[in-house]
Parts: sequence; structure tokens; C-alpha cells
Amino acid sequence: MGRRTPRRWTTVAAWSAASLAVAMGFAGCSASSASTPSTTAAATGTSFYTPPKPLAAAAPGTLIRSVEVRGVPGVPPGATVWRILFHSTSIYGADVAESGYVIAPSNPAPRGGFPVIAWAHGTSGFAAQCAPSLFTDTGFGTGPYLIPGLDRYLAAGYVVSAADYEGLGVAAGVHPYLLGSSEGRAVLDATRATRQLAGLHTADTVVIYGHSQGGHAALFAGEMAPSYAPDLRVVGVVAAAPATGLSTLISILGTSAGAGFLPFSIPTAWSWSQTYRDLPADTLFTASGAQFASSEVTRGCSDQLAVAIVTHHLTPQGVFLAGAETDPNVLAHARANDPGGVRTRVPMLIVQGTADQTVPPSLTDAFVTGAACTIGDTVQYLHVPGATHGTVVIVAAPTIVTWMDARVAGTPATSTCGLPGDVATLNP
Repeated sequence: MGRRTPRRWTTVAAWSAASLAVAMGFAGCSASSASTPSTTAAATGTSFYTPPKPLAAAAPGTLIRSVEVRGVPGVPPGATVWRILFHSTSIYGADVAESGYVIAPSNPAPRGGFPVIAWAHGTSGFAAQCAPSLFTDTGFGTGPYLIPGLDRYLAAGYVVSAADYEGLGVAAGVHPYLLGSSEGRAVLDATRATRQLAGLHTADTVVIYGHSQGGHAALFAGEMAPSYAPDLRVVGVVAAAPATGLSTLISILGTSAGAGFLPFSIPTAWSWSQTYRDLPADTLFTASGAQFASSEVTRGCSDQLAVAIVTHHLTPQGVFLAGAETDPNVLAHARANDPGGVRTRVPMLIVQGTADQTVPPSLTDAFVTGAACTIGDTVQYLHVPGATHGTVVIVAAPTIVTWMDARVAGTPATSTCGLPGDVATLNP
């Protein structure tokens, strides 16, 4: 989405859902479909993002190819950047190719190898051209969408492994947007592939970290890691202003309260209808709504879709079928994409800005106390005074590094389930 201010809703439920929807897209969220000439596969004359055909069977996380990328704006001097292509798995078990990038510090690796941050990005868009690994400008003149505070994490001795997610980078139809198991697989498999890069010495120690939509991805990756990627030694999960409570969003899908988050409810519903075999588009969309979604969701990236919605004067009632929000099958899929349904075996750090107008603190409070803590997760929950949805990842970066360092060192984590602390009270 970008740095828009969400409309203020008059009810708590509507506020929570609308704010969540806006949250799904922050940070590099408006990546333009226009690409930097030196970094796109087409412009370089390569077919980096085109997987081999047929794709030879291989285990999830197997590296297919990599290429070193030089001159990426925002990357500190001396750091090394690779673009990667790797095997992953669809929600139905199909072997698929996905892309991402890796950034390594300039200093030599320690004896046991660099620990890895498995970074999960916020919304960039819903089609191949919206991949962060293309290193395009985000649409705000700020350069490529990299992990915020990159220099701090590299200086602390971490390698950053970043998945694009399924359908971004590698052309594979619509990206399964806010579909937790797809996101989680991408995050974990990119990390596995990172550990196979020639000349890069990494440990099997991993901290998963995501923001906004990526917070949703990080929470799912943490839940899935023991069963899906037992070869990775995940020691912690960090989620900043995570997208949670999707079933709340779905509950007002076609109501007037949903007008403000059509740029997110439309791609969510469309991508789910194109991914889930038992959720056809005609159970969610009107005929005109389906026509719009099929032509516009993957035409550009986040901002282009938002502009198209305004241009077409769309309303929730015109886009979604009456009663879609109460369809038992729709609700079941929404609940399946609510993080917090499975206990996370490693400690979690959740950070939330108190001035966040996109994901209000009350929404994240509800996830922590009503889901994560209820099922027995070890959670340190911190409010970041004065931080917005955009600044929380910068303001909290020193706190996040301190917490990550403690997990890598094996220090037992503190749990603050209940009332949140703030960054000044961090006990890593």
C-alpha cells in the first residue's frame, strides 16, 4: 500500500479490520511495475527468474541458481548481495521455483558461520514484477525495499535471507497474498537456499523476522518450522506490527465498512480464489468484481491497484457477493490464515508502535493476549512509544538486535504475556 493514513471507522470491529487491511501493505509496499534497468532479468538479457523446464525434482530449499548483484542502493559498502532462485512447495505439495535475495556482511564469518535473519517483507504487490529482489524503487524515491535498518543487522554479524514469496519474481500467477502456509514455506526455503551459497559460511541458527504482511509470514514460518524445516535451528521469531485477525477482516468483507481496504481485500480474496481449489471466485465476487480483479490485481503493484479501484469508483457491495462474509467455507479459510492457532516452540518478540494508525495497538494486543499467550507461547510484547507503522521497525531496531543476540547466545527468553512493556524495559 504505502504510507497512507487509514480512514477512522466508527466501530471497534470495523476499525480493527480496516486497519489490519491497510497494515498488510506497508513499507516497500508500492513497488512500481517500472523496473531499474540494471536489475531486471529482461533488461540484463538473462532469464534468471525463469526456472528450468522441466523443473528437476529437488527437496524444498534446494538452490537452483544464484547471481551476485552489485551496486544495490542502500546496501553498505563491502556487503555482498545475491539474487537466488530455489525450490519450494505449494500448499498442495507441488514443487515450485521461488526467488529472493541474500545480503552478507563484509567482515569474515565467525568460526561457526553467520547466524541468519529470515526476513519477511511487507506488501509489495501481487505479481512477478513486484518482487523485492528486483531491487526497484519502492515508489517513494527511497530506493529498493530492503530490510529496514539493514546496516545495523549486518554490523551485528547477521546474514539477511529474504524471500520474495510465491508468485513474486518468478511468474506463477497471482501471489497467494496473506496465505500463511505459502508465506511460511517461502521464508523457510529461502533460508535453506541461503545456506547453500558458495563462499558464504552460515550457521544453522536462524531468527525469523517480519513486518506488517511480513509479520504475518514470520508468525506462520515460526509455527511451521519444526515440521516443515527441522533442519533449521530456529531460535526466535520477531514480528513488528503484524497482520493478524484475518477472520475479522473477512467478517465485514462486503459491507460499507470495508470500503477503505478494498486495495487489500480484493487481492486477498482474488488470490485465495486462485489458490484454494474449493474457493472459486463466484463464491466471493460479483461478476463485475471478478472481472475487475482478474484484470487489475496483477497488472501492476500495490499503488496501481489502489488507483484503479478509485478510478472505477468501486464499492464493497459492487465487488463482493452479498453474504460472502458469512459463507462457512470462506470463514474457514480466513480462520486458517489467522496466526496463533498453533503453538510456536521458540520465543517470540512482538513490537508495536503506540502511534500506529495502520495496525492499532489494540489489534496486536488482542492477538498477543487472545491467541499467542492463550496457547502457551513465550512472548515478549513491547510497545514502542511514539512509533508509527512505518517508524516502528527503525526505532525498535536496536531492541530487536539485542533480543536476537540473546536468542543466538542461548539466553533464556523472558515472557511478558499480559500487559506489554516498552522498549526501555526490554529484558532479553
